[in-house]
Amino acid sequence: MNTKLIVATIVAVVVIAAAIALLWQRPPPAGQPTAPPQATQKTQTTTGQQTTPPPQTTTQTQTTTKVTTTSAQTTTERVPWAGLKGDILGGGSTFVNPQMQKWSRDFLAATKGGVRVNYQSIGSGAGAAQFIAGKLDFGASDVPMPRDRYLNISGKFVQFPVVIGSIVVVYNVPEIAFEKTGKYLRLTGDVIADIYMGKIEKWCDERIKQLNPDLADKLPCRDIIGVHRSDGSGTTAAFTLWLSKVSREWNSTVGWGYTVKWPRDDLGLGIGAKGNEGVAKAVLDTPYSIGYIEYAYWWANKKTYDQKGGVAELYNRNDGQWHLPSVESVQLGASSGLQRVAQKLGRYPDPREDWNPISIEFSDPPKGYPIMAFVYVFLWTDYPQDKAQLLRGFFYWVLTEGQKPEHIVEGYIPLPKELAEIGLKALELVK
Repeated sequence: MNTKLIVATIVAVVVIAAAIALLWQRPPPAGQPTAPPQATQKTQTTTGQQTTPPPQTTTQTQTTTKVTTTSAQTTTERVPWAGLKGDILGGGSTFVNPQMQKWSRDFLAATKGGVRVNYQSIGSGAGAAQFIAGKLDFGASDVPMPRDRYLNISGKFVQFPVVIGSIVVVYNVPEIAFEKTGKYLRLTGDVIADIYMGKIEKWCDERIKQLNPDLADKLPCRDIIGVHRSDGSGTTAAFTLWLSKVSREWNSTVGWGYTVKWPRDDLGLGIGAKGNEGVAKAVLDTPYSIGYIEYAYWWANKKTYDQKGGVAELYNRNDGQWHLPSVESVQLGASSGLQRVAQKLGRYPDPREDWNPISIEFSDPPKGYPIMAFVYVFLWTDYPQDKAQLLRGFFYWVLTEGQKPEHIVEGYIPLPKELAEIGLKALELVK
């Protein structure tokens, strides 16, 4: 095995171990955590500084640091899902849809065809709303239950993360397509914010040229078409939260949430599309467009994106490095984000508490790829007995066997053991 990889892996284990030690040794703060802004409204608590375009001598991080994960093991011979039969209906996040479909297929096999999980990719906002309305057995979202909704149902439900993912920025600009140039476009967070605010209108803008001197003479003077979600979206919430942290103007004028008002639409240069699937397709179908999607939707169409444009290399203002959404860079972002959570909050919330503070701290991590997100599941604490057994069995499997590499889709990151154990404790509350 490569010596550098061994050393990097050992370092990652030490980092995560230190983070977990901080989480569990520090006493919890009194009372509820400070409430973040509602996820459906622009935030007033996250602040950011406009970043000066970094010098072109900055090089991309090549670290191979990894998040070390360990699946919790059952201590009995009889697994909790043995002998289960029935149907589960879930819905929400399109961000997690590829992973949830994989888990559903694998769990069907694990139960020998006994349990069918029907997951509907309807968007995080709709997932939370339909869960509260009693139309779904469980909901899934890329951000925690919004503060206002949380207060309405607090004590009656639990929420916990099931996997970690990343958001990528894709573009369709034929003149600078990766297959033609061998290079991906470099963009900073404040430049992306100014594109969606309408302050940067064309691909040949000087700020984009300065970030990409090797592509400057090829950038066309064509209007940038900003593609975004048209539905309530946790992907939008995570993306706009990152923009709120790196751009002070974006934070004060647009903010973050399931839905926001996109200033670029007012210029006639914005397109709304439903779901990650819709945004991915709209960017591929629309020359000179830009959009944001979950990693798996880019990876599944990487060849086509490379023919028409590519995926942006993003700047992390905290480590001063450029990052492509490689497995190593995403894992580095996840591990450093978790370490910051440990240092700032001292612990992870109980599954009955508000997880919004975690979401805020996990965005714009100290190192690595900058746009990270947990995927959260919402469950009621009171179900009919048969349904409760099915849900406990499925999510016990997801949090143990489902975290193993053979059950994880490319681009997603398994949970550290201590986070998975929070979900397992939540299942004990589901009756």
